This record gives sequence, C-alpha cells and structure tokens, in this order.
Amino acid sequence: MNKGFYPRLAAQNLKKNSRYYVPYLLTVAGTVAAFYILCALASSRDLPEHQRYVYLSAFMAVGLFVVGLFALIFLFYTNSFLMKRRSKELGLYNILGMGKGNLAAMLAWETLYTALLGITGGVALGIVLQKLMTMLLFRLMGYSGAYGFSVSPFAIGVSYALFSAILLLALLRNLARIRVQNPVALLRGGETGEREPRTRWALTILGVLTLGAGYWIAVTTKTALDALNLYFVAVILVVLGTYCLFTAVSIFVLKALRKNKKYYYRTAHFIGVSGMLYRMKRNAVGLANICILSTMVLVMVSGTLALYLGTGAAMRERYPADICAEVRYAPGGSDPFRPDAMLAHLKSGAEKAGRTVTRADSYLYLSFGAAEADGGFTVSGAETDRYLYATDAAGYRTITGKALAVRPGEVWAAGGPAAGDSLLLNFLSSETGKAVQAREYTVAGQLEPFSLGDALALDKPVVILVLPDAAALEDLYAAQKSALGDACSDLYFEGLLDLDGTDQQKIDCGLQLSDPGYLDVVSSGSARTGGLYSSDTVKSGGASGQGENVGYWDLYMVSTRAESEQEMYSLNGGFLFLGIFLGILFMMGTVLIMYYKQVAEGYEDRARFQIMQQVGLPKPEIRRSINRQLLVVFFAPLLVAAVHVAFDYRLIVLLLTLFGLRNVSLTLLCTAGTLLAFAALYALVYAMTARAYYKIVK
Repeated sequence: MNKGFYPRLAAQNLKKNSRYYVPYLLTVAGTVAAFYILCALASSRDLPEHQRYVYLSAFMAVGLFVVGLFALIFLFYTNSFLMKRRSKELGLYNILGMGKGNLAAMLAWETLYTALLGITGGVALGIVLQKLMTMLLFRLMGYSGAYGFSVSPFAIGVSYALFSAILLLALLRNLARIRVQNPVALLRGGETGEREPRTRWALTILGVLTLGAGYWIAVTTKTALDALNLYFVAVILVVLGTYCLFTAVSIFVLKALRKNKKYYYRTAHFIGVSGMLYRMKRNAVGLANICILSTMVLVMVSGTLALYLGTGAAMRERYPADICAEVRYAPGGSDPFRPDAMLAHLKSGAEKAGRTVTRADSYLYLSFGAAEADGGFTVSGAETDRYLYATDAAGYRTITGKALAVRPGEVWAAGGPAAGDSLLLNFLSSETGKAVQAREYTVAGQLEPFSLGDALALDKPVVILVLPDAAALEDLYAAQKSALGDACSDLYFEGLLDLDGTDQQKIDCGLQLSDPGYLDVVSSGSARTGGLYSSDTVKSGGASGQGENVGYWDLYMVSTRAESEQEMYSLNGGFLFLGIFLGILFMMGTVLIMYYKQVAEGYEDRARFQIMQQVGLPKPEIRRSINRQLLVVFFAPLLVAAVHVAFDYRLIVLLLTLFGLRNVSLTLLCTAGTLLAFAALYALVYAMTARAYYKIVK
C-alpha cells in the first residue's frame, strides 16, 4: 500500500459516514469553543483587581472543570456509538484482507482529521464568539468599564492539549476493542444487544431506594445549611436512581404491561410495548443521559435566573436605605449610648460630604441563640437550634413602613408560636445551667418574615419578635446578660440614610462616613479592623468643637446599598452566565444523543417494520405505532426531568436564601418558565431528529 492510501481511505470513510460524523465534529467544535472561551476569560486581565475579578476567576475555574469533565464523558459516549455503527464496515475491511494494524492506521488518520477539523474549528469559533461572550458576561456582572479583545495563546494551547488527549484516549479505546474482537464479531457488532433484557430485581430495588432517598432528602430538608450539605448527596442518589429507573424499573413496568393480556394484545399496545422492550438495555442508558442532562439544564438556568432577577429586591430588603450604619453597644453603664445623637451625627456627616439627606431613620435590635423547648425557648449559651431576633414596634415601622400596636406583655412573632399562644423564654446560667431569669409573653399575632440585621441569611431557623418599646428590648437584654454574663449579645443600632446623587456619589459618601473621625467623633484609643471600629469613650465635637455625648459603643460599621448591589450583581451575574453557558452546552449534548438514538432506532426498527408490513399490517397502523413508541420513549426523559425539578425546587429555594433571595414566587415563575421553554425546544429537536428516523424506516 502506498503512503497516501490510509489518508485517502480515512477521508473517504468520514465522507461516507457523514450522517454520523458531521454531528460529532460539530459537537467537538462546540465543546472546544466553550472550553476556549472559559479559559480565555479565566486568564483575562480586563477587569480591575478587586472582588469582581475574584468572582470571575472562580466562576471560570468551575466552568472549565465542568466543561472538561463533560467533554471527556460525552465524547467517549458518542465515540462508542460511532464505533458500534461502523462495526460491520470494519469487520468487512478485516475479512477483505486488512489486518488489525491496517485498521489501526486508518482509524488513526480518521482521528487526526477529527482533531484538525474539530479542535481547530472549535478554537476558531471560540475566538469569534469570545468578544460576544465577554460583553454578555461583563453586562451581567454590571461592569461598565472599558475592555479590549485579545486572542489567548494560553487558552489555545490548553484547548489543543486537552482535546487531543481526549481524542487520543478514544482512539486507544477503539484499537483495544478491535484487537480483542474477531472479524465475525465485528460484522455482527451492529446487531448486538438483540436479546430481550432480563428483569434485574436487585437493580430495580436499588433504583427505587436511591430515587426515593434523593426525593426524601429534598422533601425533609428544612434549613439552607442542611440543603447545602446534602444537595450533592441528593444529586448523586437521583442520578443513580435515574439510571436504574430507565435500565431496570422500566423493563419491570414493560413486562408487567405485557402480562396484562387485555392491554397487551391490541395492535397499538403490542407493537409499542414490544418495541420499547426490544433492546431496552442499550436504549435506556441513552434515555437516562438525556434525562440527567435535561435536569441539569433546567436546574442551572432556572436557579441562576431567579437569583439574578431577584438581586435588586434582595438588596433593598437587606439594606432598607442608601446608607446603613450599624453600631453595637451595651445599654446602661456610666456613659450610655444615645441612638438619637448618633443618627444626628450621621445626618450631619452626609451633609458635610455634599449630599442631601432625604430620609434619616433608625431602629434597634437584639439577637441571640436559643434552643426550642416546650412552650418557648431556652437560652443558655450552649448548642442552639434557633436564632431569636427582637426589635420594637418603632423599629418594625421603620423597616416595613407599617404601624403595629404592641401592648405591654405582648409580642408579635414571625416564624414563632401562633397567635394567642404563650411564649416562654427561660434564661439559664452558662456556668451552672440553672434558671436565672424568665420572660413570658402573649403572642398577639403572626407576621411575615422581614429583614432585621442578618436574620434572612442564617443557617438555622429564625424567630423574629416585635416588642412594645425600647424599654422592653433592654429588659430582654438584661435577662440575657444575667444568664450569660460577658458572653451575652449586645444591642445593635441601625442608622438609615437615603441620599440624593448617583450610586458612585452615595458610595463615596459611605466611605467617608465609615470613619468616625469624619463625624467629629473623638475616640481615645480607637482601633480599626476590617471596617469595624471599637471605642471606650465616644464624643462628638460638632462644628464648634462643643457637641453632645453619643455615649459608649463597641463596634461601628457602614454599608452602602449601591456598593453591595454592585458586588451581588457581579456574583449573581457570573452565576447566570455560567448557568446559561453550561446549559447551552448540555443542551447541545442532549440534541446529539437524541439524534444518534433516532438514527440507531431507525436502523434497528426498519427490518422489523418491513416484516410487519409483509405480514399484512396496514401502513397507517404502523405509522401510528411508530409515533406512539417514539413519543413515549423520547418524552419519558423530559417527564422524569420535570419530576426531578419539582422535587429539587424546595432545595433550590433553600439554597437561594443563602444569597438573600426569599422571593418564592419569582423562583417558581423562573422554574416554570424555564421548563416550558425547554419543553418547547425539546419538542422542536425531537421533531427534527424524528425526520431522520422516518427516512431510515421508510
């Protein structure tokens, strides 16, 4: 054989099998393009060196790992399909005189062509789309600065290295398969798996148990921290259960239907059940892959979309004003803290910075851990299962804008006992464990959860209490102090300022207010640690140098809503970009699996339907049976994916609360909208790929 024989033969084989190889090459190119774009963004230096660049690097690193793992698994899967479809062809070459060394040379050239076309085309596509993806990412992250465009040699090199290694491993796997098979086995390779699968009881039971366990975790998880810890455990259980569901449970169900003679011995049911049962083992794996990829697309896109769309509302709930100044203090003492004086100094400081204060307000709150007990809670400083947050009626009005009448001895509760119940708080000594103080209230009514400090972003259930006034709040603090001593929680003052001006002007004002010295607050021995200030004596000098005492305080911190929004949009925008990006990639994998399955089903069913036609079965009946079988088989993964998402919805809602999103209706709307859009796209892909099936069967 001359030197050009193998290259020409390999090129001819790719052209002859274009029905299989063109989608495969497109998949390789698309995956390479995705990997190159993420790698180029990860190594980009267009963003300034601040928190948003840290987010970008982290997101792209996660994306690179996921895309690389997806490429390894998926390209091996599609390569196996291609080789199985070409088994007869390779066996024929072997019988006609080509040794296994010759076949290896031919396959090596085919792999080289695939690498040159797929990897080079993918890198070129990635370079073309890189600018567009960068613009989309920066837009979602809220970055409005100038950014350029440059080709990343590093990303090109990594892409070529990774995908060349994957294709080389696939080639070695193909060569190993050919080496151990004889020509007859190769000729019959496309017909393997014809035997009806047996009912595998162990796998069926395992599938029911693992799927049930995953669903049970989703239904019984109560806190966001538990959801974070158990989420991937539930995912692994559901994935394992899904494979068992399609490979074993489905066979059990089909055989049960076949035993039902009244159902089975009808023309439509007979053809449909026998068709789905026929070679179900191999088909089921592909259907399970479609189901899992569909679930991943739905969960990623709906979750990140809800998180991004709810960012603004979550930030307004967490930061009810443009400037939020928090001061921690202990009531009483020789120099008690004066909230009104501190609010006045904050207002004058903002005006000194050139801003007009359109609203100046404040509220007080207290928080501490507790353990649920009969009729109430126990506070001892030991292990807790609840967080209690308390404010007064004036604070509730400041936060929510709603007036609330609270009489002495009463509380309104959010997340606590029902209206009319008695709420008992037992304070136990942290040293002896004996009861020191007790406070008993009557619950006047139930409230919807509202933002109070960091009460909406904690790892344990939160109970919010609204007391009559500041005196009742200080009394609750005193009861806690008597039990826990120096380990007790202090009170917090939250000063709220709304300002005129742009977001950047508000951020600049917040930076100035973050220094107590800017407020003319004189502190002896004050120290700053990470934006927090501590002080022993704090006084205000005022404009004339003679001001009033604001009293003792412990820690001081200023937050700006505009700056927090920028950070959260940067974080959530990166999440959304990654969700959409990976969703498109997984959808591409779903499309390819569906296409290959339709082609495989077409070749396998063609002979059987020809036999049915020869024995007198009418063509319309054959077509109806084909439609029913395809609809059931290919829409079963979508239905199961929808069930997975329905159970996963609760976990997603809990996880989103870690990011401050508590808008359940928005999450539900995004989930339902994503499911409907995906179902429409799924149906369109099915209709397009079904054409290939009908063409082969005809």
